[in-house]
Amino acid sequence: MKRGILFIILFIIGIQIWTAFPDTAYAQDAWKVYKANCCRIQYIEPRHLNTFTLRIGGFRYTSTGLDQNPSNVKARVDEIMEKVQATLDMHPSDFKISINLYPDFESIERIFRQFSLTGNSPLAFYSHKTKTIYADVSSITDGVLAHEMAHAVINFYFKVPPPAKMQEILAQYVDLHLWD
Repeated sequence: MKRGILFIILFIIGIQIWTAFPDTAYAQDAWKVYKANCCRIQYIEPRHLNTFTLRIGGFRYTSTGLDQNPSNVKARVDEIMEKVQATLDMHPSDFKISINLYPDFESIERIFRQFSLTGNSPLAFYSHKTKTIYADVSSITDGVLAHEMAHAVINFYFKVPPPAKMQEILAQYVDLHLWD
């Protein structure tokens, strides 16, 4: 009887720990990291980085690099971040985030639910708790990325972040005026 209760308690604790860290469905050693100035881009397979770079900037990752220059992805992500910060006129100090790339919408939906978030699952979302943008590589665009980066910048910039609706208005503004 005591073993059964102990098992149940340990099982419940394990579930709580698992849901506290949404990326546990993917082995930690499976993640590959590509570093930009503003962030760490984490992905499982090279094709995910390929799709990401194609969708946010129109160039393709190849086995010899991005258009023969592996810094293109870094440059594009940093360029988008600079535009976001300039549009918001917010330049937070000690700003570092991660961008986790997932192969499909179902993965994003699962992670979204693990955060106990409600409503329709988005194509991408930012969690200030983990300082991470979670993105579906098959649906990401430069505008979606900029929108989520805006959430990150806003959360880093203010000691007490503004209400979610205000953040959403600012993030939508960034998405709309990204390349003005």
